[in-house]
Amino acid sequence: MTSGSSASISRRERTLLAAVSLAPFLVYLLARVLGYTKLLNLAGAAGVALAGATAIFLRPRWGLWLLLFYVYAGLGFYFPMNPAGLVTLLVLAAVVLNLIRGDDNRLDDPWFWYANALFLLISLGSMVFARDPVLSFKELSSYAKMVLVTYLVVQLVRTPDDLKRLMFVVFAGAVAGVLFGVMNLAFGIQPMGQNYIGGGANLLRFAGTHENPNRAAAIMCTALPLGLFALKYSSRVLRVAIVAGIITLIVAMFATFSRSVVIPFAIIIAAVVIRELRSRRSYVALVALLAFAIVLTPRFYWERVFGLREALTTTTLDWSVYTRLLALRTAWEMFLDHPLTGIGIGNFLTAAAYQLFVRIVVHNSYLEILVGTGVFGLLAFLLILLSGVRHTLTGARRRWKRHPEWMRSASFYFMLSSLSIYLSAFFGTMPFRYPLWIPVAAGLVIGNLLREDRAEPQGVHSH
Repeated sequence: MTSGSSASISRRERTLLAAVSLAPFLVYLLARVLGYTKLLNLAGAAGVALAGATAIFLRPRWGLWLLLFYVYAGLGFYFPMNPAGLVTLLVLAAVVLNLIRGDDNRLDDPWFWYANALFLLISLGSMVFARDPVLSFKELSSYAKMVLVTYLVVQLVRTPDDLKRLMFVVFAGAVAGVLFGVMNLAFGIQPMGQNYIGGGANLLRFAGTHENPNRAAAIMCTALPLGLFALKYSSRVLRVAIVAGIITLIVAMFATFSRSVVIPFAIIIAAVVIRELRSRRSYVALVALLAFAIVLTPRFYWERVFGLREALTTTTLDWSVYTRLLALRTAWEMFLDHPLTGIGIGNFLTAAAYQLFVRIVVHNSYLEILVGTGVFGLLAFLLILLSGVRHTLTGARRRWKRHPEWMRSASFYFMLSSLSIYLSAFFGTMPFRYPLWIPVAAGLVIGNLLREDRAEPQGVHSH
């Protein structure tokens, strides 16, 4: 290439390039002079939103990562309206367009679809007995959204590397939720879900950016196994950041003062010790990590945990325990009155108002479904959850051949993540929340990868 050919540009081209470069500044100055700055800001925001929507539509997997990070980081706290719905619709539009073009449907697990069909049929039938059908419609719309997000995850997460990115995004989102929560406290912003423990302690229960401390603790705990996987299969450069993230999650988890997270956390640590620790060095590293995190945990947390037995014996000592036991007993009595039909999905708050002097949910996801839809509705709901977790168990036991061997560890840690949130659901009402359904979707993805791993390579035939 000669210096006088295409490497140089003409004077006219240079003038045009300079005009294009200066155009945004000239438009801004003109808008300020004419008093149209607000319109210019609106146009700029619209341009950014259009560019983001276009990027999500062209790269729907990016939209999925954004959605998951948004949920686990609790970014809805900062928005007056929920942008997650718009992101979901954009991702759905891209997926539907790909299906029209001939893309395969990857969510074809019969267990999942039959269980959902049965649950939907029973839930619709329970509305006949609902005191407020509008509440049932709202609950079913939340359920439909969870099925849709599950489908999008399975449709877009296709390879082991995609699954690894999903794990990193969930873990990073949970850590970001803690950091944003600390930032809120530093600037004097307190989410409505955060509250204080009385009894002379007057300590703030940390909730990060989430609805309440118990929900925040459940989200942190279900993300913890994914962080442990990331620590095991990441580069040395990232390991320092991941270790800091794990410590952050553990300290923040206990700073919520949520007693319900103790059992899932203990099971996660015990399972990791039994499976992963093969040397004295790794054992010492894990003990040191836990010890450092526990030392940073507020002392009152342990007093609250060890005082739970006394609170259960004399319920008037703890208002939280008293009201929850009252809600559980009321829900159980209502189930016994309607064991087959239920009282209508999502209708506990309305139906129990005559008996409870406080407005409180059941605080047990499974009992919430049981009292709303009856025993068969609960069985169908449990089948939905099991449709995903069964594949994680198989993947953790299988020796992978066509896919990377680390898929075995990925399946194991997703199994722990599923178990953690399913146990947390015993102590909170979250049947149609993202953290309870993302592990189902991940399990179904692992099921697809298992089928690919079992398939014979092309050109190889059995005799």
